[in-house]
Amino acid sequence: MAKTFQYKGRDYNFGRIVPRLTEVRNHLPEVLATTALNFFKDSFRRQGWRDKGLKRWAPRKNGARPGGAILVKRGHLRNSLRKLIATWQRTEVGTNLPYAAAHNEGFKGTVNVKAHTRRKFKTTTTIEGRGVFNIKTRKELTRTKKRKEETGATYGVRAHTRQMNLEQRQFMGDSEMLDRKIDHVIATAVDTIFDV
Repeated sequence: MAKTFQYKGRDYNFGRIVPRLTEVRNHLPEVLATTALNFFKDSFRRQGWRDKGLKRWAPRKNGARPGGAILVKRGHLRNSLRKLIATWQRTEVGTNLPYAAAHNEGFKGTVNVKAHTRRKFKTTTTIEGRGVFNIKTRKELTRTKKRKEETGATYGVRAHTRQMNLEQRQFMGDSEMLDRKIDHVIATAVDTIFDV
């Protein structure tokens, strides 16, 4: 058996290549999973999905949280993305949050809401230098500084159904840009093996 071979017109010795090949073999699946994970998390920063170009996410309806990032309130969804499997046979990145698929793929339909309890709040306002007053009208609310205080009391909400229409805001899936990144990582790994 030959102890040398040629690659891209250069002679190589198996004794020098095998350790590099072993190193790449041990780490490449983990590097590919990390590349995909970072790409998916980057969607939250860019506020859109990158495939052939950037497809921006639909804005929120009714002016909810103006100026705030879409799909990010406390960051639970973005931070739930994880490397699940990183082997030569399979590499998976995903999340365990039940609502992630609805946001990623969009959802239109009826959902069942379980019975639950809510905390009661009282809303008070401070009118410059005149003390604390209860809000009576929406117009008054716009002229004053609002403060919500928890009263400590709770009330029950019965089980019910609710119509939902979530716009698709994709942050995971197939992407040409991700494929190019993965191809680049693999090409770099091959070049590392052959010290190109």
